[in-house]
Amino acid sequence: MKISRVSLLIAALMLPASAIAAPGGKAGSAACIKGKVLTAFQMRMLQTELVVGALSCKLTPRYNEFVTAYRTDLMSAHRTLMSHFARESRLEDYKSRTANEVSQRSLANITEFCNYTTSLYDKLLGPEKIRLGDFVSGEPSANRHGQNACGTPSIITASSGGRLIPMPRMKPEQPAAAATAPAAQ
Repeated sequence: MKISRVSLLIAALMLPASAIAAPGGKAGSAACIKGKVLTAFQMRMLQTELVVGALSCKLTPRYNEFVTAYRTDLMSAHRTLMSHFARESRLEDYKSRTANEVSQRSLANITEFCNYTTSLYDKLLGPEKIRLGDFVSGEPSANRHGQNACGTPSIITASSGGRLIPMPRMKPEQPAAAATAPAAQ
């Protein structure tokens, strides 16, 4: 029996999303990342932010100082991402997409971008060396990596491959007075 391509396409479209394997062989939507892999993506995104800032804002000496100060952490993150992507070309594609996204943001308002990048360098290269893993977990620019982090909503960026990733809708909080007032009978 010969099955046409159209029939296969229709059959594939009718499959529930949970039946389609995501990268890494797991069923469902793209697997979420956490732990060491999430931290590696955050470090990579912060590094991308800083390198674009170095080039766009003439801060190259500060970038060099950052790389020297955090070389061990950055190399560990790179090895984790190499393992995650399984091929260097995939990692390089990801790095290019995120660099383009950061560059587009810098072009939208270069003054604000340079001020922000300078403040990042000030925090990272201050008198006391900070733990980079702890820093990136709370840094908004480091969390624009476009990956599905376990337990957090996704951020729409160019690194998400241009796919629209809907943000969850949150119920508005009730005013404190209304929440504590007894119900009228």
